[in-house]
Amino acid sequence: MTQVAARIRFSLFASLLTTLILSGEVKAQTAQLASSPEATLTVQRGDTAYSIARRNGLTVDLLLAYNNLASPDIEVGQVLRLRPPTHTAQRGDTIYGLSRMYGVSVDALLAANTLPRDTKLEVGQVLQLPVGLDAAAPMIAAPAAPLPSPSALGLPSLATVAQGSQSETDSSGASWYQNAMSLLGTPYVLGGTSRKGIDCSGFVLQVMTPLGVKLPRRSADQARAGVSVDDDDLRPGDLLFFDTVGAGSVTHVGIYLGNDSFINANSYYGKVVVDKFKSDKYWNTRYLGARRVMMDAMANY
Repeated sequence: MTQVAARIRFSLFASLLTTLILSGEVKAQTAQLASSPEATLTVQRGDTAYSIARRNGLTVDLLLAYNNLASPDIEVGQVLRLRPPTHTAQRGDTIYGLSRMYGVSVDALLAANTLPRDTKLEVGQVLQLPVGLDAAAPMIAAPAAPLPSPSALGLPSLATVAQGSQSETDSSGASWYQNAMSLLGTPYVLGGTSRKGIDCSGFVLQVMTPLGVKLPRRSADQARAGVSVDDDDLRPGDLLFFDTVGAGSVTHVGIYLGNDSFINANSYYGKVVVDKFKSDKYWNTRYLGARRVMMDAMANY
């Protein structure tokens, strides 16, 4: 009986020791997850944005921002980021260069890291990247200088369009043009949707929503709205979509103006500008296609 009791006690002790070891491993893994700036989670059956955020000490808004999501709808198997994206500085990195690489303004990058404007990065320095609805859209840039006004493109002035002096110019066509041009110079702000600050898809919403054109929030989703347009049938007011990261998917949107020009919220310049289209090597090589979302007012411009 003594040997049996000893074996039982040893078995219990071994079981307890194993439990403690496993518990320590779980805690270590949890701590590692919590400290990792790129920690991710794969959505399981029964998970919700709220439950995932709560388990990981986040608000739902932060979880959505970290993952470039416009709504809390998630799917089983979806991989979610649990921490804000970061960049570890390499030799030669500058704030300006990183702002171009990740498609954010210099001011937004500095503010996210509470850095002064004259900051010089050190190799190995970890920077937090600004998060927002279009955070997955790096490097929106154009090598040529933006054209300052419609007149520089040979396009009609706001007054001409508004007065309808162009043949059969309709009021809706004038409205989208006025909305777009009135936003020239508006600061680029990742996730912005107002005249205080705006990103590419937010710009399109500001232009189209007053016309009664309902569009999704993200540029990738806007690329599925309306009808597809061939290049030789492009009309002013059509939406142009671009891949600025080389992954084959939409990350940027602008509005075609005609005369090989389009208007867009451009993070490289940090504001809404008019850019050349097919004649610009940067945009031409990144162009994916166009969509027409104004069905009644075909921008008779």
